[in-house]
Amino acid sequence: MFSMKLDRDARSRFTVDGFERHDLSLGVVMKEILDSRTPRDYTVDELIAATGWSVPSPSHRENMAKALDYFQKTVPRAILRQPDDAGPFNLTLNGVKIRLLNWMQGIDYGRPIDPRRRVNLGDPLIAFTLPGKQPGSWYAFPSTRQETVAIHGAQTRLHKFKASITFVCMQSAVSDAYVGWFRDLPAQYRHGGAQQLFIWDAKRVLKPA
Repeated sequence: MFSMKLDRDARSRFTVDGFERHDLSLGVVMKEILDSRTPRDYTVDELIAATGWSVPSPSHRENMAKALDYFQKTVPRAILRQPDDAGPFNLTLNGVKIRLLNWMQGIDYGRPIDPRRRVNLGDPLIAFTLPGKQPGSWYAFPSTRQETVAIHGAQTRLHKFKASITFVCMQSAVSDAYVGWFRDLPAQYRHGGAQQLFIWDAKRVLKPA
C-alpha cells in the first residue's frame, strides 16, 4: 500500500510507520506502508521498525533475519499474513496481528538459530498438545520437558514421532510467552528455554513412533 507526498529532499528517509522511496524524476516520495498486503517479502529492518520490536544487539538482529528469511522462503505468504490474535502482548503490523509475528515472537533471538538443521531418517521427536488435538509445525527433542516450551499447562498430551526421511528444518530456542491463544482456557505466562524445531511439512517427513 502506498501514499504519495511532495518532498524536495532527495535523500531516503526511514519512518516509524513506513519506508519512503524517492523518485527524483517526479520530485515525489512514494511512502510504502508495511502491512499484511505488502506484495513482497519483508526485510528484517522493516519489520523491526514497523512493529517497534526491541532489538538489544546486532546478534539479535542477525538471528531475527535468519528466522524471517526461513519463514518467508518456506511458508506460503498467504499463510504468514493471516490474522492471528495470540494474546494481548503480540506485536502488530499496521494494527494487525499476523501469524508470522506470532511465530517469530516464539523464538529467543539471544541464542543461536540454525535454519539448516538436519534431521536424519529415524530420528525421534516429540510434541505436546491439548488432549484430542494434533501437532502443527513445532516439535522438540525427546528429553524436552513440557514446562520448557512456553505452551499452556493444559497441553500435556505427548506425541512421539520418527523422521520418515532425512530433511532440513529450522532449530531455535523457545522464548518465554504469555499463552493467551486459547479462548476457552485462562491465559498463562510460561517459560521457554528448550530447543525447538519448526517443521512446515511435518506430515510429509514425520510418522508416529
